Amino acid sequence: MISQAQVHQTLLPWLGGPLLNALEPLTGEITGRLNGCSIQRNADTLADELDSLLFRAVRNATEGSMLAQLPDDTFVRVQVQDFAVIADELMLLAFLEFPQDGEHLQFLREYSLQHASLSALRVLYTRFGAQQSPKELSAIVSVVKSCYPAFRWREWLR
Repeated sequence: MISQAQVHQTLLPWLGGPLLNALEPLTGEITGRLNGCSIQRNADTLADELDSLLFRAVRNATEGSMLAQLPDDTFVRVQVQDFAVIADELMLLAFLEFPQDGEHLQFLREYSLQHASLSALRVLYTRFGAQQSPKELSAIVSVVKSCYPAFRWREWLR
């Protein structure tokens, strides 16, 4: 079960404390949506929904400035393309809840390709690694290191 605190922690580095506090009701809604995520229902579309939901909420909360004060007290302008990355980071929480079976393994493989999802690749590597060949794991490492900035993978990729 995904907690609202986990959602808050995922969003904090991207949106900062002050903006995130202003969006407190939204974190509850996101938590509910993530807890309702399954491959039978909305896993294919949830990231897009979260992207749009977050964009609208941040735009409204900042009155269009899109400025967020990060935990290190610097200010950044949240870019439109950041919301897809943030949504993918949130999807990690749902993917980590998936059972480790063949159906979910196949879903994550397809999802990672169709959505360019680092979170799906992370779960494939960290939770489904024993169900994949060394060649498949090597391919994941290669894709991750060549396509994503190191700050997004250095803590979990060997």
